[in-house]
Amino acid sequence: MWRLFREFLGLEGKRALKILPQYYLGTALLVTLFAVVALAGNAALSKEEQEDRVEIALVMQDRYLKNYGMDVLQSSASASTVFRFSDVTEAEALAGLKEGRFDGAMVFPENFVESVFGRKDSGPARFYEPPTMNSLEQGLMEGLIEVGTGLIAVSSSYEAGALQIAEEYGVSGNSLSNLQDEIELYLGKRVINREDTFLRADASGTDGQTLFQYYFCAGIVMLLMLGGVACGTLLKGDARSLEDQLAMHGVKSPLLALARYLAVLLLFFIFYTTVFLVLYVAWLGWPDTMDRYFAITKFSELRYWYLAGLPLLTLAAALVLLVYTFAANQIGGILLLFLLTALMGYASGCIVPTAYLPKAVRSIGRYLPTFTMLRVSVGGLRQKADWARTGILALEAVAAWLATVGIMSWNRWREQR
Repeated sequence: MWRLFREFLGLEGKRALKILPQYYLGTALLVTLFAVVALAGNAALSKEEQEDRVEIALVMQDRYLKNYGMDVLQSSASASTVFRFSDVTEAEALAGLKEGRFDGAMVFPENFVESVFGRKDSGPARFYEPPTMNSLEQGLMEGLIEVGTGLIAVSSSYEAGALQIAEEYGVSGNSLSNLQDEIELYLGKRVINREDTFLRADASGTDGQTLFQYYFCAGIVMLLMLGGVACGTLLKGDARSLEDQLAMHGVKSPLLALARYLAVLLLFFIFYTTVFLVLYVAWLGWPDTMDRYFAITKFSELRYWYLAGLPLLTLAAALVLLVYTFAANQIGGILLLFLLTALMGYASGCIVPTAYLPKAVRSIGRYLPTFTMLRVSVGGLRQKADWARTGILALEAVAAWLATVGIMSWNRWREQR
């Protein structure tokens, strides 16, 4: 039995290698299509971002804001995606508004920060706007001013409370003045370095990666699944007489399913390794490019990503085999595989990041196998081992293979009746 199984496994492996050129050709066409769509979308988004950016002139007459205010705004990721700030004089700001170079101007008078702390009198911050500014942009600017002054006001209350406690414990004179300077410096750093004050959470839906990195990982997942289209010839099924002869010699459904699974796995392994060989050549020839787009500076990082993603192949091969076995014919398998891959890819964030999907779709997508595959691949790129999801991925692969065996056994039992 085992000798016959080895011979059948060798035949399946040879069949897989014969369709390798067809597999690469189909994959190349898919890569070209994805690249065109991704580049066109990225160009359109970049152009739209540049056109929609609001130009704001800042007049920092207050010394404290002059030194630290721009740092606060530049460290604000949310503000920098909507506004572009320029540090100018009041005359330049007003002239720019008239000429249309600025969409708005913020003027902070002298002693503005001191007035917030209650030490000196100063006029309020002024915001000049052209007639063309819409209410949304104005609301964002007013909210930005409100948040900034609110942070300073809260810092002022902290300082007053700390100094009052210090006085109660007998601190006075130069010691109290020095303590006040240290508290102001500490609170100023807390306002500027927001990461020290607030907890950060990734809400982008791309697991903290750039769109290029995220979609490259998503592309690997989608190409593995859609690459199963080329497996139609391999998985169209053998002649019934051959399967009957194999069954008579003990090679039944589990071993048949195992041989076909290993053949698909071999095909996917060759493709997956080819992708990373191309990346390795790019790393050797253009290390700056790899660092820029993938944040990879060492071969060990690329190797880690490659090894972390190997479990993806086991699940992808099991799913492709299951689809073709369920469909029972080549054309039905191709159509079903396209449909399922599109639906699962969309719901799991391979096409659109999960943050932009409806809540109902997100709640379903997180349980799909493509979601697990994508997160494992992204984790490998981040040099983080996600053992929990890798374990789930292995269990899903085993479940898909067992379902394939069950369908094959059921079909054979039904035909023998």
